[in-house]
Amino acid sequence: MGMRNILAGAVCIAFIAGSAAVAADSLTIVADYATFYVPADTTAYVEYYYSLYRHQLGFLSSEENDYSYAGVLVTAHVYDRDGNPVDSASTYFLSQARDDSDLQRTDVRLFDYLPMKIHPGDYRVELSAIDDVSKETGSTSLLVAVPDYALSGLTLSDLELAYEIREIGAGATVGINPRLVKDDLLVMPNPSATFHYRNDSLLHVYYELYGLDTSSSPNNQFTVGYTVKDASGNSIQDYGKSLFDKPGATAVLTADLDISLMEPGSYYLVVEAEDSANGARTAASKQFAVYDPDAAAAGADSADVQTMVDIAWFHLSEADKIRIGKLSQEGKVNLLRQFWRDRDPDPSNPENPVYEEAVRRFIYANQEFSTTQSGNDGWRTDRGRVYIMYGPYDERDEVILSGKSYPYIKWTYYHLEGGCIFLFVNDFVAGAADYRLVHSTHPRERYDPKWQSVLEDEDKGDKDYLNIQDKY
Repeated sequence: MGMRNILAGAVCIAFIAGSAAVAADSLTIVADYATFYVPADTTAYVEYYYSLYRHQLGFLSSEENDYSYAGVLVTAHVYDRDGNPVDSASTYFLSQARDDSDLQRTDVRLFDYLPMKIHPGDYRVELSAIDDVSKETGSTSLLVAVPDYALSGLTLSDLELAYEIREIGAGATVGINPRLVKDDLLVMPNPSATFHYRNDSLLHVYYELYGLDTSSSPNNQFTVGYTVKDASGNSIQDYGKSLFDKPGATAVLTADLDISLMEPGSYYLVVEAEDSANGARTAASKQFAVYDPDAAAAGADSADVQTMVDIAWFHLSEADKIRIGKLSQEGKVNLLRQFWRDRDPDPSNPENPVYEEAVRRFIYANQEFSTTQSGNDGWRTDRGRVYIMYGPYDERDEVILSGKSYPYIKWTYYHLEGGCIFLFVNDFVAGAADYRLVHSTHPRERYDPKWQSVLEDEDKGDKDYLNIQDKY
């Protein structure tokens, strides 16, 4: 096993689109999304697909049979990039268990979909679940990009990964959640986008293809090819191309791809389609991970270990930061493993949603706030740190300071510390590519109610600002 794969086995769980609940929640909800198109009314819709652990729910016994039942209400609240509410939707589903021994099983997961029509754009979606019996809750946040399918020619939908895809007869949905059925296909979604090393031999994918040219009968076919690439863009597995007859302007497609020989790591599935009638091409990709919960970390190179430390840095105590600087590479890995294990709400399950959320925030911070072309320093910025520590904001405002050309950004959190704000300013100290934190009402953050007057008076400007201390 290569060094990079060793790291991937240790930290790649959340190098994916899915997200998970934080430790404060009692229900662990793991969620992802896929966007699709409805050509009949030229609208796009989003399917939020998610899973819950059955043993975390409260059950009531039935007077009519020997089963116990639980109910869960799942709600999605959609906000635009500025934090303004856009839409919301809810769904309710039931679960059942045969007896106490069945209820105590920790390996049973419940899957469901919540579809919504949304206009093209970028959104933040808060997905929450509440147990109808115990009133326990869980929540997660997704960053959702909805494309404008109507403006495109040949176009692929998002790729939806699944644990299982199989045909079922029309109407044969007894014992099956009908929302998991699409075009007579049972699609059991994989919202974590992770596959267990050597246990999951197949990667299942569902997607749709739009805009096929049906006007040219001699060329009434199209081709689809599948490739898996690593995080650097290198081709790992080429599954070749398949030729299909056009069912119409839209095609519903699935694939079962052999991943049994793939080492633990983070990968991209790339799907490419070509219309034989006009040569039009389109492509879509989806990140996934092969995860080995038993992967040994001994021998991981320094870059791998450094990434693991960086992911955890803003979650560590000051004492842990001092300790980790004195440890060997193996000692650092062991400390971090124990650190995340102590915060796992359910150690009996291989996924650790607290760790998954930490990595998701780390990746997002690098994607959105990096100041260099390498795109790996966003987590070090003030905005990156705040996002990693406190998660997505509820509202965002961007304003130009009066009398200055300095723009500032205000993040508002409604439920953090009873409600608080963070103000970031882009001035000549921070540089054009970055914003520095100048004021917050969070009790453990920089507090300066005179921040605006300081900036407007350059002679009195106190340019001391939060720096991330040298580490290790």
